[in-house]
Amino acid sequence: MRIFLSCLVCRIVTFILQKMGRGATTLPGEFALKVKRNILSDLSKNVKVIIVTGTNGKTTSCRIIEEGLKTAGKTYSINKSGANLITGITASFIMNSTVTGKNKYEYAIVECDENAFREVSRYIRADVVLVTNVFRDQLDRYGEVTHTLNAIKESVKNLPDAVVCLNADCSLTYSMSKEIPNKIVTYGVNKPFEENAKEPEVSDAKYCIFCKHEYKYSYHTYSHLGGFECENCGYKRVSPQFAVNAVLELNPHSSVVETDFCGEKRTAKINIGGTYNIYNAVGCAAALTALGLDSETVYTALENFNGAFGRMEQFDCGNHKINIILVKNPAGFSQTMSYIKSVKNDYTLILSLNDNAADGRDVSWIWDVDFNGIFKNENLKELYVTGKRCYDMAIRADYEGTNGREIKIIENEDYEKLVEIASAQSRDVYIVPTYTSMMTMRPVIAKKLGGKEFWE
Repeated sequence: MRIFLSCLVCRIVTFILQKMGRGATTLPGEFALKVKRNILSDLSKNVKVIIVTGTNGKTTSCRIIEEGLKTAGKTYSINKSGANLITGITASFIMNSTVTGKNKYEYAIVECDENAFREVSRYIRADVVLVTNVFRDQLDRYGEVTHTLNAIKESVKNLPDAVVCLNADCSLTYSMSKEIPNKIVTYGVNKPFEENAKEPEVSDAKYCIFCKHEYKYSYHTYSHLGGFECENCGYKRVSPQFAVNAVLELNPHSSVVETDFCGEKRTAKINIGGTYNIYNAVGCAAALTALGLDSETVYTALENFNGAFGRMEQFDCGNHKINIILVKNPAGFSQTMSYIKSVKNDYTLILSLNDNAADGRDVSWIWDVDFNGIFKNENLKELYVTGKRCYDMAIRADYEGTNGREIKIIENEDYEKLVEIASAQSRDVYIVPTYTSMMTMRPVIAKKLGGKEFWE
């Protein structure tokens, strides 16, 4: 009876909120959980569940997995809006189940916040868990990286029957393999993305997690990811089962890589730009294979996938495109700057920094971003900053050095003005916002240029 009431309440609240033009992604779940706290235990029965967690890459990874299941002809649900706390996950499950709590689909793809994973894992049953990576992220909410790592590790221990896909290049993530009882599948990149890739100025894992001695690296991909080894205790990167052996082409909107998936070597196209998305792709290959999908389906998914909401999302303005790339921590921001700098054509760059609770109140993390000389790049024609902390971002850019290029400020979170500026350009525009800034500006862009609401 309580299952029925919980589902009914969620549906009623969702209906009301959507009639009001709101997303209805978390509040319905809050009401449902008040009726039956362990409703997820009932909703996740008789459905194959894959959970994606980690600091960066969750939403993009979920969409690649979605593409794989769609390619395979499977039915599935997904918390597409990115509402990844227990409230949003519960609402998603209820809206994809009957009013009696029976899931309508074969599979459920669940994006799960690292901290929320602790509670979610107590109720849900999972077949596969994909852990993307662990980076420093929102210190006022997550604390240091070990806090995030322990949250994921404790959560996985609640799911002993799940196959766990771990990033072998992340010394933090892979350390879980020593302590969890699960079957483990590893993935990674066997060579640096660039020859003579430099050691990062700021690393989230410079010292061995087990004995605290400094790691030695045979190569770096980005941040603390790469060929790590502790010469004191012997903890080191293992050769991953799902690997990229070489990057053959790296374009703004795609890459071509040489893969070795459990001994099957092929050349594969990944239909999304950015070196960090190569990790997302190979991690999803591991997860989709763990779900039982064949290699042809996996490769087709990587080739056909299109960018996720707010992550490499593109809006067409006719003579140019507006690209939105969400950032939320130094590692992701640094990689985004490296990606944009690689663009060969002229472009306009708009950086938007907020300090709301979902962004992290402390914005000092922007000083750890490696801007890779982007503000001096000759292809950068105009530079704008906006958001609640636009002046902080302007100071950071000025300190980095712009070769005299003007830093134009859009004050008061005036996203209508931002869209006017972006739409009027004769060159591609790259907007790089933090989370709440993206959530506020995107509806304005979508209204003018066309696009689905975020919950769709």
